[in-house]
Amino acid sequence: MLAVDAMLGDEPLASPEAIEAMRAHAIEDYPNEAVGFLLNDGRYERQQNVCSDPTVGAAVHPDVLRKALVKGSLRAFFHSHPDGPDCPSKQDMLSQQEQEIPWIICSANASASMAPFAFGDQLVNPAPLIGRPFRHGVTDCYAAIRAYGQEEYGVLLPEFPRQWEWWLDGMSDMYRQGFEQAGFHAIDATEVRPGDCWLAQIRAPVPNHAGVYIGEGLTFHHVSSSLASDPAKLSKREPLGRWQPYITQWLRRDDWC
Repeated sequence: MLAVDAMLGDEPLASPEAIEAMRAHAIEDYPNEAVGFLLNDGRYERQQNVCSDPTVGAAVHPDVLRKALVKGSLRAFFHSHPDGPDCPSKQDMLSQQEQEIPWIICSANASASMAPFAFGDQLVNPAPLIGRPFRHGVTDCYAAIRAYGQEEYGVLLPEFPRQWEWWLDGMSDMYRQGFEQAGFHAIDATEVRPGDCWLAQIRAPVPNHAGVYIGEGLTFHHVSSSLASDPAKLSKREPLGRWQPYITQWLRRDDWC
């Protein structure tokens, strides 16, 4: 979700002034990755990027980060993606989970920046389930299933850190490798009922899309595109029949039905 819309509890994650400070930092440090802290008092504080190659990575001195985390003054961690992509990397998602605070990322070049986005299970997305814009790793097809499970059943599925286009790297098989960990088991297509999930394989060697059957021939899902972030691709409810030719497997969590 956009950082300007993200909520931490019942408060906005970041003020417009802090978000603008992040965008300015991202542009000024280009082609290096900018890195900084959003503090609990609302201020954005620039930090030194100590990564050995700051054009491809962002790191704060471990002592500085540890002190901020222990002190409890760190509201969110920020860094930029020079020239994109406008989505988190697998390493971003892993690091965010390790820190257990929200992350904010801003894609930028030497003269402009995209609107920063935020992610992390600490955040509340105030937008309805239907109509969220696509951003891989934040609001994508798996994120839609996680959000649906939390809203409808009070169950938050585990997060699986993932790289954009993981399904093409010849090694990753996120859905089939992770569905048991997420509490699902395979069922036959003749047994399907509302709350069951489907996996689909679309121009890929492994299943790379998924959705939830919500009854009356309808499914809820979030389609991607060739872009890591595409505001034109919205989470939606639509007839399941369109996806039947691509479905490879049906899954069930017993507490979802």
